[in-house]
Amino acid sequence: MKIQTSKTARFLIIPALVAMLTGGCLKNEWEEKEQHEQQVIDTYLNENGITEEQKTTGGIYFIEEVAGTGLTPGKDNYVIINYTGRYLEDGSIHETSYDSLKDDWASAEIYKYFVYGPLKFQYGYSISGINEGLSLMKEGGQAELVIPSDKAFYDFNPMAYEVELLKVIREPIAYEDSVLNIYLTERGYDSTTLYKDIYFKETLTPNPSDERTVQQGDTILFRYSGKLVDGYGLVIQDNRIFDDNLEDAKPVIYVYGKTDLISGFMLAFPAGLKSALDTMRAGTHATAVLPYDQAFGDKGLFNTTYGYTIVPKYQTVVYDIVVEDIRPPSE
Repeated sequence: MKIQTSKTARFLIIPALVAMLTGGCLKNEWEEKEQHEQQVIDTYLNENGITEEQKTTGGIYFIEEVAGTGLTPGKDNYVIINYTGRYLEDGSIHETSYDSLKDDWASAEIYKYFVYGPLKFQYGYSISGINEGLSLMKEGGQAELVIPSDKAFYDFNPMAYEVELLKVIREPIAYEDSVLNIYLTERGYDSTTLYKDIYFKETLTPNPSDERTVQQGDTILFRYSGKLVDGYGLVIQDNRIFDDNLEDAKPVIYVYGKTDLISGFMLAFPAGLKSALDTMRAGTHATAVLPYDQAFGDKGLFNTTYGYTIVPKYQTVVYDIVVEDIRPPSE
């Protein structure tokens, strides 16, 4: 598995043009696949009362279920959506943002680090059928998009996406700054909790006689839970975990000042988390709020093996941290 930062969002990857358009199948096979796909689309349209008047200039079918009243996305905007994509032929789930549907999603086990819940990504960086559908929507709107495969994944499998447009973000950095500021105010953070460009609070303090904090070369044994800070609704929340080792048999082991872990596994080790560790003592429990530039910046965190975003670009994150032990180099 490869996990790295990337500029691409989830469900928006077209895998190598699907092996160069289905592996160079013969002309007759190609025509048969096209005919079968059209039959699948026609059957779905007839069974669901969808008419040709609902076909867009781009070639998808747009069925508005709830009319939005807010902004429509434009160039360089970001959007936050909920969605479920299904195959027209059998109704099975191709992908979904809903935790309630993961048991019905055959591929859910593959996407081990996928964070269920609303997805934030840059408008225009999706499959063309999604891009066009979003261009016809306003914030608060819900729609079904029937998408032929040449507007989706080029695999002769037409799709139906249920999309809810929660938020259009004109200025992603300004928006994330506002989310951060609301979160800090609601959780009682202020200038006294600012430390090395992160916000830090101890939630359990160790024995006051042990004043030794982490020093260069110390070995730190710690546990953590990393969560996204969401601001798409009226309530700012941090209940979506993207990485943690709280249930692992052993803690993460890290020598302070080194680049890599000695033992254990983390999806990533952002600079802001290292800053939080260097002020902690053995036995400390703490929460660190990382602005996006101390977390995963303008690239986010991306699983390149399966093509999905774990942490979006410009994303505030929170780490709950437990330092189990600090061992000086002499030990």
